[in-house]
Amino acid sequence: MHIEQVLILLINSLSLKQNKIVLPWAAVKLWQDSVLEILLENGLLTKISKAKNIQCQACENHCNVDVIPHQYPSTTRYYAACDDPFMHEQMGRMTVPPKQLSQWKISIKKLAVLIADLLGLSCDISYKADQKSIVLGTLKSKAGRKSVVLNVEPLSIIINQSVLPVNELLFFEDNKLALDKDKIDHALNLKQSPSAKTYQANTDKKEQRKANTLAMHQSWQDEAIKLKGKRPNMPKTWISQQIAKLPISQGKSAETIRKNIQI
Repeated sequence: MHIEQVLILLINSLSLKQNKIVLPWAAVKLWQDSVLEILLENGLLTKISKAKNIQCQACENHCNVDVIPHQYPSTTRYYAACDDPFMHEQMGRMTVPPKQLSQWKISIKKLAVLIADLLGLSCDISYKADQKSIVLGTLKSKAGRKSVVLNVEPLSIIINQSVLPVNELLFFEDNKLALDKDKIDHALNLKQSPSAKTYQANTDKKEQRKANTLAMHQSWQDEAIKLKGKRPNMPKTWISQQIAKLPISQGKSAETIRKNIQI
């Protein structure tokens, strides 16, 4: 499998039930040379501790067998014993090369961090196993700030009422993970009708409210900085009153705006 196939396979395998995936050596060895190295260099995969059981490759049964470590003065060797009553005598104790115990992990949280980084968003990503969505931050559009949310199932970015599948956004360019920013910019600046029905993704309502509030506050902050630049001698109260007159106020009072801007 080449790098793009592996990337899509990994993205499509992540879900609410499988928010992290452990990849054994037997799966990774089917990839093209250098794919593993590229995924590790880009932070998509993380190497984890050695496997304690493996899928035996000695016969067509491919049983899962426990790995038994034996400590020697200068090294550790690994063995496995066949559990099949018909194959046990034939197979006996099998030596397991250490490289076959290697395993790697990809997770929803790690993917969220990478996407946020590619979007230029600096935020503290928090994620629990049953969380349906993750707030990544906000991006500036022609109509003010828009929240960016990573929906977990299916994996997609929700921005300005648009839903963009992650497997259509991420790709590799010169062995570097990249994001289709043209699609992001198009969705970000798409003029949505005020009466347009918002897409109901499988998101946490609490997370979506958090994202919307974050976008609103940052829109106020952007405008406050702009007004302060034009009228540096005007107090914070005046600036908040001006913002309250704009659509980005979303009906909030000047006092609420004043409490949420820093100038």
